[in-house]
Amino acid sequence: MAANPFRRQATRRAERILRSATASRWLARAVFSRSDQLQQRLGEAAGQLKLLAAMLLDWATGRYRQVPWATLLTITGALVYFLMPLDAIPDPIIGLGLLDDMGVLAKSWQFARQEIESYREWRDRKGDIRADEKQD
Repeated sequence: MAANPFRRQATRRAERILRSATASRWLARAVFSRSDQLQQRLGEAAGQLKLLAAMLLDWATGRYRQVPWATLLTITGALVYFLMPLDAIPDPIIGLGLLDDMGVLAKSWQFARQEIESYREWRDRKGDIRADEKQD
């Protein structure tokens, strides 16, 4: 199966973003904000996106570094893809616009499931939620 050009573009952007802690933090915060805006349309996927954004943020700030590079690149690429308004199915198309984004999220989640669970367990042990995530 050939990767779509938007996904390749998201991966290239993810590589650049991961070279900068500032850019990584910006991306995580942008995903928190966009997930909140689209909460109704995203359903439980909003929580999944926020968890991935929190993982990236904790990595970028040095709080959680036990993330393999391939997982970090996959997660960051999925978050970039989510924020791209013009991707395989443009987001403004009501009903279909987020469909491809959720497909990328699902594949990323499947690929990184073990690392995501390890991160979730680490967060549960820490018992704290960053101020950036408190949006409710």
